[in-house]
Amino acid sequence: MKNHNENLSIDHPRFNDEFYGYKRIENLFIKQINNKNLSNAYLFYGIKGLGKATFAFRLSRFLLMKKKENKFENLFVSKSDSTFKAIASLTHPDFNLIEKDKTTKKINTYLLQSILKDTYSTNLESEYKIIIIDSVDDISTNKAYNILLKLLEDCPSKCIFLLIAHSLSKIPSTLLSRCQKIYFNPLPKEKLKQWFSKTKQVNKNNINIILNLSNGSLGKAIDVINNQEYIEILNQSNNLIKNLNNLKINIMDDFFFLYNKNLDINFFLLILQFSISDFIKNLSNEENQEEKINIYLSLYFEINKNINNFKVFNLDENQSLKIIKYTLLKHSNIN
Repeated sequence: MKNHNENLSIDHPRFNDEFYGYKRIENLFIKQINNKNLSNAYLFYGIKGLGKATFAFRLSRFLLMKKKENKFENLFVSKSDSTFKAIASLTHPDFNLIEKDKTTKKINTYLLQSILKDTYSTNLESEYKIIIIDSVDDISTNKAYNILLKLLEDCPSKCIFLLIAHSLSKIPSTLLSRCQKIYFNPLPKEKLKQWFSKTKQVNKNNINIILNLSNGSLGKAIDVINNQEYIEILNQSNNLIKNLNNLKINIMDDFFFLYNKNLDINFFLLILQFSISDFIKNLSNEENQEEKINIYLSLYFEINKNINNFKVFNLDENQSLKIIKYTLLKHSNIN
């Protein structure tokens, strides 16, 4: 983890020697390596920002490392190791990385055909040949999927494909059947809290809401923290809910002014919901707050009902925001 211009960041998977939160997956591969029963194709899948690519590089470095201990508890390879450096610079002769084209944002037939020769060629330095494809969601056509399927069916025993996907919905069943699927589940909030406890760059008052917005993804949580627009919305949302008892129009306007067309309205209102639920949680730790808690619970459920109605009746953004404003004012008047 590094600090650049006060932003939190994680190294790109090629350069990252840290791996957090998925010891069970690492243990699975340690067992397979020890038992010499690695598969030819693995599919790492789960939402973005969980560390799928980070683990793919971690596994690649370990398998291609020239000298390994007979007994090992993890797949760590030091940044000073020559294998680490060769993979990071994409110069290792037994390693290949396929990523989406920068212009089309897709993985096309040309990119997949470019690894045909590498797939069938003899390993030059290592026991294995490894190919990472990040991500198979970005494969552009059925023809491109068929090329990949052919590669998986015919590849030599010491060639390993590490495929990365954020969803399985677009991937043909024929391709799925050729892979050992490894699910990266969203991380529990407590694990994410442990990671963020190492930095002073996060406002501790906002951490619970940030974790809720992240959906269990460390990468998403860091994106939220680094996005000043999100943080400003979060701060104004907290201020709005805190002052609901004596709500002034300018406080509400300050919050809704932050909404713009480039922002997903569902995400915008989700921040508001999390501010309410976090405030209720804090109230529950105080004595004689039952009446106030009930008011905020009523507000939370009414906003949730409104959001569902927006989707059912296909209301536009202006209509939706007007209804939310009315709901806030109504509950403020109750106080």
